Amino acid sequence: MSEPSNKQTYLQIIEAISRNEPEKLDHYLSADLVDHNPIPGQAEGLGGFKQWMNMARSAFPDLHATVQDVLADGEKVVGRLTWHGTHQGSFAGLEPTGKQVAFAAIHIVRFENGKAVEWWGIADLLGALQQLQK
Repeated sequence: MSEPSNKQTYLQIIEAISRNEPEKLDHYLSADLVDHNPIPGQAEGLGGFKQWMNMARSAFPDLHATVQDVLADGEKVVGRLTWHGTHQGSFAGLEPTGKQVAFAAIHIVRFENGKAVEWWGIADLLGALQQLQK
């Protein structure tokens, strides 16, 4: 698949997360997706990715992203974005605060045949926790 198509697919993944539409991920992620930075206890594959999404949404029901950059090189896409949300559920042992947070994240995603097959994601969770504890 071409770089522009991979970039578009990445953006569709982020949009599905932002709109809380996990069923759409079936179209964009391989069932055997390898998440190189899973949360503790996360299952493997697409089911594990949806598990992460469910956990994130239970803590921040209005979670959504603002994408700053998307770059592609061959089968890999890199995205730089900011997640935004209101803390309305337990997160990292913190009970809901009602506070809004914004934290940066960077993803590297490898695609095969139009679907994401590997995902590396780094998010500034320390920054999110610091915002919630102020």
